[in-house]
Amino acid sequence: MKKIVFMASFLFTGCFMMNAQDITRFGAKAGINVSSLGGDANLSYDAKTGFHIGGVLEIPFSDELIIQPEALISYQGSGGFFQDDLNFWYLNVPVMAKYNVWDELYIEADPYLGLLLSNNVDRNISGTGASFDATNGIDLGLGIGAGYRLDDNFYFQAGYSAGFINVIEDVNSKNRVFAISVVYFL
Repeated sequence: MKKIVFMASFLFTGCFMMNAQDITRFGAKAGINVSSLGGDANLSYDAKTGFHIGGVLEIPFSDELIIQPEALISYQGSGGFFQDDLNFWYLNVPVMAKYNVWDELYIEADPYLGLLLSNNVDRNISGTGASFDATNGIDLGLGIGAGYRLDDNFYFQAGYSAGFINVIEDVNSKNRVFAISVVYFL
């Protein structure tokens, strides 16, 4: 199944690349995250400051519509959960649709897939006796935001994404991330 999804994605991207190869642009993206885990009100999920860094591909389909697939390493988590920080490293792959609404201002929306690379949820949390060693290896969600193109090279973004899958199995703990980013196109 993974091979079929990979091949379909590869062919799908290849078709778009052939149509837009003269105008497709590559860029580097970096920014700051403020993340937490959405969940039960009786558990403390404080905000955690993190960052993201990676690459983007900008594929215009018209003057108004641009598709921007990304591959980002993202440091997320929660600042408090039984008085311990929860740290998660993800490889996030959003496929952003950007729509030009006015001059250089864009609205954005995307589905994303996050692959969990590392975490610190492999021990008892603050002596509570609760062991949360089972985490989900993937995260699926949606993001919304806005962006502004300063010039041909610099693009600024602000967005919010919400995951649909519990980060920690059997605990209501979905990713919530607010991010501010800058993209530098080559």
